[in-house]
Amino acid sequence: MIRQAAAVVVALCLSTSPLYAQDTVTLTVTAASANVRKSPSVGSPSIGTAPRGTALIVTREVGDWVKVSWPAAPDGAGYVRMDMGTLARGNAASAAAAKATASGNPVPVGPKAAASPTAPTPIAARSAQVPVTRPSAPSPASTLYVAPTHKFGVGAVAGGSTMGFGGSARAWKKDRIGVQLEVSRYSFDSADLLSRATTSDIAPALLFALNDHVSDYLWLRPYVGAAVHFGRSSRTDLIFPDVTESANTLGARVFFGGEMSFSSLPQFALSTDVGYYKLPEPFVGFEPGGMGFSISGHWYMK
Repeated sequence: MIRQAAAVVVALCLSTSPLYAQDTVTLTVTAASANVRKSPSVGSPSIGTAPRGTALIVTREVGDWVKVSWPAAPDGAGYVRMDMGTLARGNAASAAAAKATASGNPVPVGPKAAASPTAPTPIAARSAQVPVTRPSAPSPASTLYVAPTHKFGVGAVAGGSTMGFGGSARAWKKDRIGVQLEVSRYSFDSADLLSRATTSDIAPALLFALNDHVSDYLWLRPYVGAAVHFGRSSRTDLIFPDVTESANTLGARVFFGGEMSFSSLPQFALSTDVGYYKLPEPFVGFEPGGMGFSISGHWYMK
């Protein structure tokens, strides 16, 4: 019985196929130099520069950015824009790293890395598959969250100084300046509650984005803005419904808000605004202005 068990164990050992570690991903800098930043944002401080030909090990893809190994940083990592170089995966990544090492270019290095030529990497070390005795952990280069590159979106808006509903369109230019157009309709009562006004409002706005905040699961863009409100109001007497009148108004608004997207649905952005509405009275006894809160959602088509 013991001999049979030993024979089975030996057979299993001989028939076991070696397992292989997963491939690496590198970004080879093709620009004259690439800034390595603390976070994936053009407003983030630079923590170093990678010259042309540098092969950086990629640990994560974050939208238009890649997270790379950067030993000089406090956390050992930095961020580089993808358009600063070319990505290589698997065999191509191993070949790029071996070529960079053989030519004397720094591979995944910090600002103080040596640029002197080094000995060529042994052939065995260049293999894209390295035998191991147990399954390896998932590749660190797997994308956990792709930050959105929002340019133009349409959606809906609710809220204001008085509760209203409508549509909204928003566009961003160069990640900093944005324009927005809201068309909404809302109703409110007079101070004596004897009449009601309904207003159709058109509000073009200019937005200025602050620094983005990106994590593995959430993207947040705070912003400030100012809007002009063109209103067309009509009043109806609640006691004598036949008594009506209309008026046009021009007002303004300043506000602060934030736009956020989740990793599970990066095309959709949810926004909240808090601001002050300076709106004139369309009729005597009506006060539409004051502090207001609104919430909107935009589906970005590009």
